[in-house]
Amino acid sequence: MTTTPDTELARLAAQVAQLQSRLDRQDDLDAIRALRNRYHELVNEDEGPRLYELFAPEATVVYNGRPEVRGRDAIRRFFQDFPVQHARQFIHQHEIELQGDRGTGRSYMDGRPVSQGKSLYVVGRFDDEYIRLDGRWLFQRVVLTVHYMIEAAEHWEHLLPVQKKKEAAQ
Repeated sequence: MTTTPDTELARLAAQVAQLQSRLDRQDDLDAIRALRNRYHELVNEDEGPRLYELFAPEATVVYNGRPEVRGRDAIRRFFQDFPVQHARQFIHQHEIELQGDRGTGRSYMDGRPVSQGKSLYVVGRFDDEYIRLDGRWLFQRVVLTVHYMIEAAEHWEHLLPVQKKKEAAQ
């Protein structure tokens, strides 16, 4: 069977469309991973009050049994008033499912917060919903479930560069 130039062109156009679709999907996955990574970068750089910037206007946050927080302004206040002085968080096994301009994700967290003068170990899971608004992926919903939290035998907060700078200035 011989192919005509028209059928060959149609086959190539279909192949290009398929490749473009795969590339778009990969770009979306990368953008969502970058969103989740930015969340933890802000936490790890002691800029937790800026986390609200990563949320859609009508987003919600649920942290380990605390009441649900709805809307970007309420989320901003939630993170400004959060009772953790410093934290370092490490994310593992971030899995994402996409459905057009929405997605869901799961990731596991190994955290080291300092709260009420205590260094803690925290292990938990983030369950996320993502939404693309104006070409940008944002959190629509973030649920943190803490599996366990225990006090560390040794305190580590004095090792933080931020703390060292404060101590040197005094």
